[in-house]
Amino acid sequence: MRNTTVACRIRLTAVMVMCAVSCLQAAAQISKSQRVTQIKLESFGWEPIPKGEYYENRGAFSRNLWIDHSGRVLVGFTVRENYALATRGHPGRSFHILRFTSEGKVDLSLVLPTDNWFNNGIYLGSNDQIFARANDAFQLLENEYNKESPSWKTLAPCPRDCYISQSLSRRTLIVRVEPPVGGPDHSTYTILDASSSPPRVVGTCSQMAFYARNITDKFAYWGNYDRDDNLMVRFPFCDVEHYQELSKWGGRGTSGFVLNDETLLKIGYTSAGPVEAQVIGPNGQLKFSLKMPKNDAIYPYDVASDERNDRFAFMVNTIRGQHPRLDIGGHLVARRAVVYSDSGQELASIPIDTHLSRDADFSMSPDGHRLAVLNGDLLTLLEIE
Repeated sequence: MRNTTVACRIRLTAVMVMCAVSCLQAAAQISKSQRVTQIKLESFGWEPIPKGEYYENRGAFSRNLWIDHSGRVLVGFTVRENYALATRGHPGRSFHILRFTSEGKVDLSLVLPTDNWFNNGIYLGSNDQIFARANDAFQLLENEYNKESPSWKTLAPCPRDCYISQSLSRRTLIVRVEPPVGGPDHSTYTILDASSSPPRVVGTCSQMAFYARNITDKFAYWGNYDRDDNLMVRFPFCDVEHYQELSKWGGRGTSGFVLNDETLLKIGYTSAGPVEAQVIGPNGQLKFSLKMPKNDAIYPYDVASDERNDRFAFMVNTIRGQHPRLDIGGHLVARRAVVYSDSGQELASIPIDTHLSRDADFSMSPDGHRLAVLNGDLLTLLEIE
C-alpha cells in the first residue's frame, strides 16, 4: 500500500513538473510571438508574378528591403497596372515602394513606372535618402515630403544588365552597366556619394577591380587574388594597376565581406560547406568567431550588420542526409534567420520558409535592434533587445 502511495506521488509530481514545463514553454512562445510582427503585402497591392512571365529575362538582382535610422521598414514590389500593349511611355507595370513605421503603419507610398517585373529595387543612403532602380534608370527621390507629386532625378542609366554595389556604411554606391552585345568591350562604372546633400555622382570610369562586387567607401576589394596564397588585396576606385596586399586577411575563405577598411567578415568553409563566421581586424586579430551546429550552414552570399559592426545577421540552412565522401549533397529541411552579437551570443532566431522567392531579402536596422525578412508577400519584423 505504501509503495502504491509513493508511486502515485511520483506520478503526480511528474505530471506537475510536466505541466509547469509546458506552461513555461507556452509563456516563452507567447513572449517571443509578441516580439514578431508579420505583414501581408497582398493587403497593400502586392501580387504574384504571372506564370507566363516568370521566366522572362530577369537581369541582375536588386535590393527590395531596408530599415532606416528611425526603425522604419521600406519594401518594394512590382505589379501590373494594365493589360494594354506596353510602350516606352506607358510600360504597363509599376514599382511600388512602401514605408512602414515601427507601429506597422504606412507613412510613405511611392509608385514608379517600369517596363519589367524583375529589374527593380530600392536603396537607402547613409542619411536615409531613397534611391530606386526602375525603368532602366537609377533614380533619387528629391522631394519626399511632397506626397502629392514626388519627383525623381535620374543619376545613372541602369538597364537589365546593371549591377549595383553599396558599401555597408551606405555612403557609397557604384552602378555597373555591362556593354551591349556588339558594343565596347568594357563596362561603365558610375560612383555615387550617397552621404552628400543632395547625393551626387563623383566619378565614372570603364574599369574597376573585381567588378566592384565588394566595396567600402574608398576601395574595391578582391579576395583570393593570388590563388596560391589566397591573398586579399584592395584597389582604389577606377585604378586596376595599383593595389595593396592585406596579408593579415589571407587564408582560405578570404572572399568574405569587407565590413569596413579595418574589418573583414569571413564565412569559413569545409568539405560540407560554410559552417562558421569570423570577424578579423586589420592586424589579423580575431574579434568574433561562430561555429555552427552539425547539419547547419550559413548561407554565404548575404549578411547584414549594424553600423557599429557588433551585431550580425545570417541566413542559416539546415541540411540533412549529406555524405560528402559519397558525393551526396543532402536536402534542405529548415531555414532560419539568426542574429549574433560580437561576443558570440545568439540574440534572435526566426524560422523562414525553405522555399524562397526571387526577391527574398533581409535587413538589419542601423542600431541592430530590428530585423526585417521578406519572402514573397510576407514581411516579418523582429524586435531585438
